[in-house]
Amino acid sequence: MAPSIISEAKTIGYSINVSKMYPLVALLALLSAQGCQTFPSSDAAAAGVEPIATPALPFEEPEPVRRELDEDLVYSYLVGEIAAHRGELRLSQTHYQHAAILARDAYAAERATRIALHLADYQAGLASVRRWVELAPNDATARQLAAVLFLRNEQPELAGEQLDALVKIADARNADGFLQAASALSVEKDRAGAERLMQGLHERHADDVRSLYGLAVLETAHRRFAEAESRLRGVIERKPAWEQPRVLYSRVLVAQNRRTEALAFLDDSVDRYPESVLLRTTYARLLVDASDYPVALKQFRELHRLAPDDDELTFGFAMLATQQERWDEARGLWQGLRGNPERRDEASYYLAQIEEQAGNEDTAIGLFRTVSGNELKVDATMRMAQVLARRGDLAQAREALQQVRIAHPGRADDLYIAETQLIQKYGDSEDALALYEDALAAFPDHHDLRYNRALYVVELGDFEWMERDLQHVLELEPDHVDALNALGYTLADRNERLDEAFTLVARALKLRPDSPAILDSMGWVLYRQGDLAEAAGYLRRALDLSEKDDEIAAHLGEVLWISGRYDDARAVWREALLHHPESDKIRSVLERLQTEL
Repeated sequence: MAPSIISEAKTIGYSINVSKMYPLVALLALLSAQGCQTFPSSDAAAAGVEPIATPALPFEEPEPVRRELDEDLVYSYLVGEIAAHRGELRLSQTHYQHAAILARDAYAAERATRIALHLADYQAGLASVRRWVELAPNDATARQLAAVLFLRNEQPELAGEQLDALVKIADARNADGFLQAASALSVEKDRAGAERLMQGLHERHADDVRSLYGLAVLETAHRRFAEAESRLRGVIERKPAWEQPRVLYSRVLVAQNRRTEALAFLDDSVDRYPESVLLRTTYARLLVDASDYPVALKQFRELHRLAPDDDELTFGFAMLATQQERWDEARGLWQGLRGNPERRDEASYYLAQIEEQAGNEDTAIGLFRTVSGNELKVDATMRMAQVLARRGDLAQAREALQQVRIAHPGRADDLYIAETQLIQKYGDSEDALALYEDALAAFPDHHDLRYNRALYVVELGDFEWMERDLQHVLELEPDHVDALNALGYTLADRNERLDEAFTLVARALKLRPDSPAILDSMGWVLYRQGDLAEAAGYLRRALDLSEKDDEIAAHLGEVLWISGRYDDARAVWREALLHHPESDKIRSVLERLQTEL
């Protein structure tokens, strides 16, 4: 049987290895040392050093009580700490409370309060927090928890007194006590009670605009957006240059699905206060969320001017410039970020991609090689392998992938996929199939590996093998959308088992109704079944969603042609060739239908 905590504490006695005991034992050692001091140290005064000025706090601190560490006190501390360590929180709370009374120690009172809160024993918590406030009257956290516990014990007037004290303490320390009050009340289950308490605090400090903002913060936390919006308008009217209420106001608008209004408000705010980094950052990020990347890039450019040493903002600017293919601008930003050791790998990775896009493949390969770390190292190696294979060095590309696969077994499946794709594109089919065998031996139920092999073998003309692989995937995951679509489309393209093809594609479309690829498959199935009007509808929708995909255009044109709508068919093909002038798919269908544009 394990020894009880009581006997454990008695057995420990005073022969304790402090370095191996619980944290509070170190505190006991400190208390013991303090107990031996009769006078404060005069070293600073003797050295002629001016003491650091401390703010004048609003509440008089109690005189410290000197008490020797007798057996009863040490025993209370030890049992409290050991019980907490062992999860016997009720016993721990009782002994911490006892230690707080014996030693008049704020730390013990704090521990007793927090444990009581965890146990939802609000009566015990209130007794502990009263002691804590008595011993540390200028402790903001003590006042916050005291307000919470008075509220939970249905004593709102006394809770309000604690919040008033919190505001005074915060003011003395140049902090915002109203925000601290809102933070403490934001997690209360009794939301109405918490808001009444915060409303009362505001009414007692109505001349201080911060009290109105604190109330708006609490209402926002409670998702009372309409009320918060009204309060924030009042705050902004009274103190228009205060940034935080403007930021919160924009977020409240977004929370009410009024993003356009939020963007307009932030645009106006940035115009009014062009040097505000906070407002401009909020605006830029909301623009990114709204996919308005050109305007967001403009804002990040201005942010970089305002805060050139802020690496977080520079990183966002560099990412956006890269996404917008502003290669020269992005290059300089990533080069600058490489000087920050914490950003070096990311900067090297993205800088390598820019050099790759610019055709500087040697530089790109060198940068990819410098990327270390874990996940990013794998991604960098896969990108580097693509460059090497494209340059004709497939063997070196494969070697790099294999080495990283050994070093990072957690990403082995991704690396197998990357290697198979390279061999399919640049190598020999026998090598590709052999690697698929190795990969599936290591990951026999890996959906993507087996799905990718299915697509590859059908390109090689082995439909039966493709179907076996796809059926295997669907046995493991019946709603694998891509497998459903691939098998259904292939059956339709072969003009076989059309009812089954329709069922498969219909299941896929139900799971992913706005997928251009699946809409195209459904159109192709219906075309094979002879339903030309319905087929054209699906294919038109697919083309509208796909940003001029040439294969979908080839299908739609063919359906229109077979329907006798020759001019419409030619118009679709001509439009597709504007975007894909070398399209084999369009040329193939023109040859098959023996027509010209």
